[in-house]
Amino acid sequence: QTDQSVGDLVYDSVKARWDSHANDESRMKDVPLLRDVAELRTLSMIAAGLGGQALSSMFRALAFDYRHYSGGLPDLLLARARCPPTDTSGDSKDNHFVDLGEWIGEAFCKDCIEEENLNRSISMLADRDDDFLGCSKNVDSGYNKFSSKKKRQKISVIPAFPNKLQLIHCENLVEVDCMFVEVKSANDRLDARQEDWLNIIDMCGAARVCKFGSKKQSK
Repeated sequence: QTDQSVGDLVYDSVKARWDSHANDESRMKDVPLLRDVAELRTLSMIAAGLGGQALSSMFRALAFDYRHYSGGLPDLLLARARCPPTDTSGDSKDNHFVDLGEWIGEAFCKDCIEEENLNRSISMLADRDDDFLGCSKNVDSGYNKFSSKKKRQKISVIPAFPNKLQLIHCENLVEVDCMFVEVKSANDRLDARQEDWLNIIDMCGAARVCKFGSKKQSK
């Protein structure tokens, strides 16, 4: 299958679930569907970037032994979109990287990023319990400490169903690259499930381990 057909498969699957509901009132009760619709172009891009072979290998592992493979997936999924050079040189410097906010929209658009950064800043300030003159700020106040648990924002308005993602931007073909990354400290080691996932993904896609360490103290 082509990258476009894999992305279309995700779109058509969500569209079929959307059409199976009789009306918007019924759709509002299907919260997972609403979240998929809100991120459908992003999901289509990721599917196209991973490709059919990598996706089928991952789903096969989950179907074979869900208890084992339900954990251990890499920490990060990195994705980028680029318009490859039209000539035969193939130099990476000739690739034009696509602005995901312009092409995908959704969570990549500027307004969504600014809103997310603002909410993160507010959450960090609300969760702080610094000592003030040796006493907790929340001890003598009449306010309860904010819960540190992150809650999903409730969807109150039915989202508009997005257009199908085409691997074309500004009349140029787009290729999507995806890479899974497991982040480890210098003294940390991969467990068995993490090794299995990295091996499965790396056979058909791209998987890496990123190790970081503390900065060496100068003598």
